[in-house]
Amino acid sequence: MLQSFFTSSIMSRLSLQTSAHAVDSASLIPRVRQHFHALLADTGDWNLSVYDLAWVLCCGFFNDAERDKHLTLLLSQQDASGAWGDASYMPHSALVDTLAVAMALLRLERPVPRRDALGASVEALLARCREYPHHDTVAFELLVPKLLKWLERHQLHLPLSARSREFIEALDRKGDKKLELLRRAGRLFDAGCTLSYTAELAALIPLAPGEEDALLGMMLPNGAIGLSPAATAAVMLLLTEKKRKVPARLTQYLRDTFDDYRQAGFPNLHPITTSRRLWNVRPWLLSGNFFEIARDESIREVLVRIYQETNIDEEGRVSWDTNNSALPDLDDTAVAFALYSALTQLGVRGLKPMSTAGLLRFQREDGTFFCYPHELHPSPSALLHSLLALELAKEAFGVRFTQDPATQTLSRRLLEQLRPEGQDFEQLHHDKWHATWTYGVQKWLSLEAVRATYPAKVREILTECLARERGGGWGQQAPTLEESAYVASGLVRLLKQGSEFLTLSEQASLRNALGRARDFLCTGLGQPDVHLPALWISKNVYTPRFQSLSAVLDALFGLVSLAVRSTTRGQ
Repeated sequence: MLQSFFTSSIMSRLSLQTSAHAVDSASLIPRVRQHFHALLADTGDWNLSVYDLAWVLCCGFFNDAERDKHLTLLLSQQDASGAWGDASYMPHSALVDTLAVAMALLRLERPVPRRDALGASVEALLARCREYPHHDTVAFELLVPKLLKWLERHQLHLPLSARSREFIEALDRKGDKKLELLRRAGRLFDAGCTLSYTAELAALIPLAPGEEDALLGMMLPNGAIGLSPAATAAVMLLLTEKKRKVPARLTQYLRDTFDDYRQAGFPNLHPITTSRRLWNVRPWLLSGNFFEIARDESIREVLVRIYQETNIDEEGRVSWDTNNSALPDLDDTAVAFALYSALTQLGVRGLKPMSTAGLLRFQREDGTFFCYPHELHPSPSALLHSLLALELAKEAFGVRFTQDPATQTLSRRLLEQLRPEGQDFEQLHHDKWHATWTYGVQKWLSLEAVRATYPAKVREILTECLARERGGGWGQQAPTLEESAYVASGLVRLLKQGSEFLTLSEQASLRNALGRARDFLCTGLGQPDVHLPALWISKNVYTPRFQSLSAVLDALFGLVSLAVRSTTRGQ
């Protein structure tokens, strides 16, 4: 069910090949300009979700002909093992997809194909989940036990081992504790709760009195529940089963989303306009290339518009999208503040001001920071992006801001929470949003405050990155364009800023590796079919195509600029 990565709405194949042959950063500017203009115009960025389509098939959204068409398409995606979804980077994603499809087939009173193989496949996926050394997918520990138990209550008994049963029960107990805490706080079905985008739980668990009404209270201005097609469809399904009226706005949200994705299916979340746009700017801010591309008037206008159309609440916080302003996020707030600071440094005036006050809204009483309320897993990414924002704010607002005791305390607290002691390389760099170490490495290499505070650790990271290079690329598995872009961009930033940090031998090794990285990216971009795997994590894994491409363009921009600078020095 994955869409081809590069479509005509993003960038033509010719443009990609032209980018691959760029001789200097100036020749890349037209491609970057095209990318950001296409970003503003595009409505459907992520690949399609097996999980969400399974829920939508159950809720009465489709007419009979449409339902049969999409059900046939869904069935065609079952693999030889009997499972659905992508298990290549993490097994949790395929397990969630597989259980959701089985649930949909039972609800639609359709036979489950390859039923014997399905049981063996679920057992194998559970075994891989048990052994997975990092975090699970967001909400995995809530959804998987409830889906499995729902299937068994409806006569789909899977022959699972005692060890798998024990694993499921442990997950379920952990999830139930979470649900009980939220219930006691009156936040289980609340638009301002982190679980709002997993409200499909309501169709899998017994509801307490009043919770059906609470579900309707979660409806966002665009009719969505949690900006999630699956959650919205599940609420529609539940209301229908309870013989209650389904508000037209719920159906309209699914229709709007379906149309935005050209009636091909549904993504995990939609719309997430704010995050999508900010995360296209994010790599350019980290690398410092932002200030180069913003010299182009057309690109600068887009960057200003992205900030102007970012919804900043009265407390200085930012959410994924204008529709879910009740659920602000430290990650988005930090990147928005970084963008504001960078634009201010460029001399842009008349912007809605941001300050460190927005970041401080995410601080607990003990001084640590959370990404959003009741989060299941910590987010080192949010801490690192907050440090990025402070770094850019210091450059924009000068000595007065830098020497402010509040700024210094905030920076110190963020750095203390990052403390790497006791964490190996993989633990340190895996973030809950991304299935590989490469996404975290870029930030550790790029931020001056991190290098100054943990110099020995950054040197270890550099050594490990150089050791993990394979033919100019990097990856959790085989090197990919997106993963290689993160590492290459971080290494370029380190080389440009860290002349005092690096020995001459390290600088030489780094330049050689980056030369190979440039060749790797250029070769990959020049292929007739450019593919990036699903590496980003929600209920399952997905590919945010625009932001992946933005990271690749940023890395290539930095590599080309570094090569030109090296040539100039040689002359």
